[in-house]
Amino acid sequence: MSNLLLVFNDSHKSDGFEEGVALINKKLEKHELRVKLQFIEDYESDEGEFAWAVSIVPDDLPVSRREG
Repeated sequence: MSNLLLVFNDSHKSDGFEEGVALINKKLEKHELRVKLQFIEDYESDEGEFAWAVSIVPDDLPVSRREG
């Protein structure tokens, strides 16, 4: 599946997004899916500097360190 890029201009909003995705993933377990997040290091734009690549994947794929 393709990735969606989400950018935040505030670290608290970025942290809240990450926490919210953890809750969503608990709901997706019964469907054997999860939202996969990959934090983009050193991202900078006019929109913000906290960027996430987001995709929906089967739950049997490995979890990255940042995602866990």
